[in-house]
Amino acid sequence: MQPNWQDVKELTKQTMDIKTEYWLHENLFTSSWWILLVTTIIVLIIWLILLDKKRIFEIITYGFFVASVAMIGDAIGVMLWLWIYPNTLFPLPLIVEIHRIQMPFIYMLIYQYFPGWKAFFIASTINAFIFAFVFEPTLVWLQIYETIHWKFIYSFIPYILIAVGFKFLIHKFKKMDQNYDG
Repeated sequence: MQPNWQDVKELTKQTMDIKTEYWLHENLFTSSWWILLVTTIIVLIIWLILLDKKRIFEIITYGFFVASVAMIGDAIGVMLWLWIYPNTLFPLPLIVEIHRIQMPFIYMLIYQYFPGWKAFFIASTINAFIFAFVFEPTLVWLQIYETIHWKFIYSFIPYILIAVGFKFLIHKFKKMDQNYDG
């Protein structure tokens, strides 16, 4: 028998109910949950203190692009069963605190502090290395992230491409804006 939309809705509801129960009884207030909460708050505070307020629109636009691609990539990875998140700050299938807050804020700081292409590329490569080979294994160890059909090495190049691609795009937008104003 072929599933219909009603079957999909019912299974989705059951899945979300189970995920919420799991989150309430096995995740909320665990050490992993507290680590996510504290690191998210710390990254936010550091970002707010260090943010160049004179370039806020440019930097936040860059961060919005990073967060958007991270969200889409994360949704695709979870949907394709490449990875899952056993422990999250909120009872959602995706991990909001890392891909919508922590990762974009770190990328924005790199964008802000390394304006030249060479320094930016080096900083972005170091960041990609740390994300792929330090942060991701740490998240696995903390039982926040679980790889299913994914290896840490697969994340390395996308982390660099996201940083460089959006810096290029923002610079193109700025150039177009300057040409339009002049």
